[in-house]
Amino acid sequence: MKYLLTLFLLGMTFWGFAQASNDELLAQAKAQMDDGLYEESINTLNKIHGKTKTKEFVDYFMTVNYFKLLDNGDYPSFELINKVRNQGDLFLKNYPKSSNLGNVKRILDKMHDYPKTQQGYDDTKNRILQEKKIERQQVLLTAIRKSYEAQDYVQSLATIKVAKESGYDESPVQYYDFMVKYKLYDQNTSQTYHEVESIVALGNSILGSDHNSLAKLSTAEVEKIKNIVAGLPKSLDEFRKKEEDKRAAALALQRQNKFAAISADYDAQEYYKVISVINDFPENSLEYLKVNYFQAMSRYRQLKSQSDYEFSEVLTVRSNLQAYLGKYADDNQTYKNDVTTAMDDLNKNYPSSQYAYDALLKKREKEELKALRRANRKMFTNIGYEYGKLAPIGVRFEVGGGFVGFFTTIRYGLKTDRQLDEYYYNTNRSQPNKTELIVGPNFKVADWLLLNIGGGYGVYSHLYRNDYAQRDGYGRTGYFAGYGGLTLRLGTYVNLIGGASLMAIDKQFSSKKFTQPEFTGGITFNIR
Repeated sequence: MKYLLTLFLLGMTFWGFAQASNDELLAQAKAQMDDGLYEESINTLNKIHGKTKTKEFVDYFMTVNYFKLLDNGDYPSFELINKVRNQGDLFLKNYPKSSNLGNVKRILDKMHDYPKTQQGYDDTKNRILQEKKIERQQVLLTAIRKSYEAQDYVQSLATIKVAKESGYDESPVQYYDFMVKYKLYDQNTSQTYHEVESIVALGNSILGSDHNSLAKLSTAEVEKIKNIVAGLPKSLDEFRKKEEDKRAAALALQRQNKFAAISADYDAQEYYKVISVINDFPENSLEYLKVNYFQAMSRYRQLKSQSDYEFSEVLTVRSNLQAYLGKYADDNQTYKNDVTTAMDDLNKNYPSSQYAYDALLKKREKEELKALRRANRKMFTNIGYEYGKLAPIGVRFEVGGGFVGFFTTIRYGLKTDRQLDEYYYNTNRSQPNKTELIVGPNFKVADWLLLNIGGGYGVYSHLYRNDYAQRDGYGRTGYFAGYGGLTLRLGTYVNLIGGASLMAIDKQFSSKKFTQPEFTGGITFNIR
């Protein structure tokens, strides 16, 4: 009895481990199926040996995996189609109450779309494979056409190679193969006759195809192949002749572009560029003549634009103008007139010898020195403020810089008649107050110092007393004023003013008794 109990417990333990292992395998198979790994899922399911419930899931997953495999590849095998049907029928028979019964029935309903006999299968497979082949060919042809239109010829050749390797080497592919190779040949600067032979052979091969193959190309495409083949050299001698003509045309275009650039530089007065050009045009050509004219006149006009030049430059210009007149004067009357006029100007206005050039330099140095001295007498105009005790508000204006300039000053007091009267009656004293206008010349003593001497007229407010009329108070008296002073220039912008104003200068001169002057001071600012 103990022995039987031990065997029972060992059996239950083994069954528990086996069940746990089956559940893990089932979960693994489900995950593989969900990830699209249908064959791996089938291999995992084949490892499971469980009871009815586990077997139901295994058979269901098997059915789904086989059905999913139908979409792999171009078309499934007849064996796989039958396996799905058999697996589905077996599941319906064994598990009529399964919760997955509906899914299996839907799978079997879709299997009606698949052939049931070997002959039907063969016919359907051939039809579908042909449709997919045509579809793949259209995709490849579209890719070839797009890369060709984008002028990505390297990509076009790569796609054409894929098409040929897949068996698609019909006239549409051959057409683009021909066109790409021709375009690459046409763009290549170092062409070979071997390329011509290859392109012509390919074109003739397409044009010589049977009617059905050639009908897959449009009339325009066929004509394009014909025209290209007809335009390519027919022999090695013809190829060499065309290469020579092409080089000659390229050389002519190069010459044309070079001459156009020289003409444009001359018109834009970029004379240094024109002069630096190598005139390698043929000597009997019109371009050679014109470039000689451009270069001779460019040297002349460049010299005219220079205020400082070397005598060697004059000699070079004269030599070029003379050389042009000696060789090409009869070839173009307009150019001859221009060069002759330039030559006359050069002979008239430029030195003809080193001695004359040196003399011109000395004369120019003298003129420059004279101009420098004139520049050092910098004229200036300033305006500012000038103060005096009797007339504290003053405006000063001055022009100077040469030996003689002029200045003017107007100053006045701030007191009104009423203020002056009130001050007198309150203090019994007078309050100084006057208005004065001075004008006169200034004389430059140094660049930084000017002497100012001027005269003018003023009105002075003062006390008066008339015993006969028994009147006193404030009155005004006019007078002639004299002025002397200095302007001290501190720099380019600021000047200091100092001076002395003398009232009634005419009376003081006649009596030779000068009263105490009114000293003034101020600051002015240059406005020019």
